[in-house]
Amino acid sequence: MKHSTGNPTKAEAKRMDTIKDASECVCCKKRKLLSSYVEIHHLLSGNKRMGHMFTVGLCPWHHRGVPMYGYTRRQMQEIYGDSLAHGSKIFRAQFGSDMDLLEMQNEVLDDSLCQAVELSMVGAVGLTGNHPA
Repeated sequence: MKHSTGNPTKAEAKRMDTIKDASECVCCKKRKLLSSYVEIHHLLSGNKRMGHMFTVGLCPWHHRGVPMYGYTRRQMQEIYGDSLAHGSKIFRAQFGSDMDLLEMQNEVLDDSLCQAVELSMVGAVGLTGNHPA
């Protein structure tokens, strides 16, 4: 499928991989719920993708309206809120504008980056016995 954004650069691909690795749906996070898998959603302006750097992680429910196994659509709406696939106006009323979602995603990425740096520091200390200054 051809999209208006073309192929991602290395930096854009890294962003999208980091979003997938974090496995944190920004809508689930807002509702203080866990998610275990996310899909990349490209934000739009005038029905055109804004680019690969304007992406957020959404679980299959919030992205495409696919209920989790064992849940009905109604149960998902009650617990997780509305899906973008079932109407953008009600979705945005619950979760905010595209720019709000982007801001939430960037906060998740900042948290992921901080955790990765902390883990690498712990690994360096554990392997070498040196303590960072």
